[in-house]
Parts: sequence; structure tokens; C-alpha cells
Amino acid sequence: MKYRTASLGAILAVLLVGGAAACGDGDDEQVSPKLTGREGVSPPPPQQTPTAYTPPKLAVGQTIHISTSPAEMANPVPAGTADVTLVDLDVTKSLRTEFYGVIKADPGEQIVVWTMKVKNTGPDQFDLHPLTDAKRWTSSGHVTQPQDVPIDDSFVDQPEPRPGQTVTGRDAASVPDQDGTLEFADRLGVPMFEIAVTR
Repeated sequence: MKYRTASLGAILAVLLVGGAAACGDGDDEQVSPKLTGREGVSPPPPQQTPTAYTPPKLAVGQTIHISTSPAEMANPVPAGTADVTLVDLDVTKSLRTEFYGVIKADPGEQIVVWTMKVKNTGPDQFDLHPLTDAKRWTSSGHVTQPQDVPIDDSFVDQPEPRPGQTVTGRDAASVPDQDGTLEFADRLGVPMFEIAVTR
């Protein structure tokens, strides 16, 4: 009988200690999750890599709408807009002109001649200067500066068109003797359009 009473007492003692442990130490302290300060904040959108601007291509017979930036000069040049049509494109090694005679390309070079029709769609006279000189020649990944070639009927000799007026002129440049691209830009160097040249 003594063993039985002792084992009942031991069992009761174990149950009481286990119950107290399960209920905690008697404090009503609650554990709250740690806050980071970013709760409810959406993650930032994934960053997009900016793409380089590619000017439109102008092909023979095609018309595109262009705009030019204003330029601060001795005589300020206002911004302009125009419809430009590439009337003709010629690649040659020798160019016959009435005023300048025969012009021959240097070894390893070719002469590109372009004829354009320009209709002024803006409120001021349109500055033809950006159409007289191609700014860049790109060929096989290399960029060079085209060299001006004097020519009859150049845009330099044309009056700048007033609003609604249309003028036609041509100009030429000497570039490396391979397929490539002429890029035209306004007076501030902002690209306007490109012309692909194939021999």
C-alpha cells in the first residue's frame, strides 16, 4: 500500500510540473513579430535598360516628317518641321558638275549624291543647313566624318522655304568605298534620319 500511494504521489507531482510548464511561467507576455518598416510596401518595378534612339531610315521615293531644334547663333535659328522626300540617291567614283568640273573620288573612297524635296510644315522659314551635310558615315561598325563634295544645285544655293513652300536640292559627300549609312542631324547634333547606301 505504501508503494501504491507513493507512485500515485509521484505521478501527480509529474502532472503538476508538466502542466505548469505547458502554461508558461504565469506571465501573459505575448511575442509579436519583428517589423521591418516595409510592410505594405510594394517592391520596386524591375529596372529596364534604356535603348538607344535609332533615327528612321529614308529610302528613295519615301517621305518622312522631321523636326529640328532651335539653335542659338549670331542669327538665332528657330525650330522647324518639314516633310522630306528622298528623290534620288547615286553612288559614283566620278562626278561631273557644270560649275566645279569633274570631281573624282580619292582612292578607297566613293561619292554619294542625294537629291531631296523639302516641304516646310512649320510656322517659320525652314533651315536647310542640316540637309546639306551628313553628320556621320557608319560602315562595318566604324563611324567616320563624311567629307563635303561641292555640287551644282546644292541646298546651299536654295532659298530657305517659307511656311508651306517646297524646294528641291542635292548635295554630296565623299565616304569610304563600302556599303554603309549616312546619318543626318540638326545643328545641335540631334539625329533626324538615316540613308542606307549600297554600291
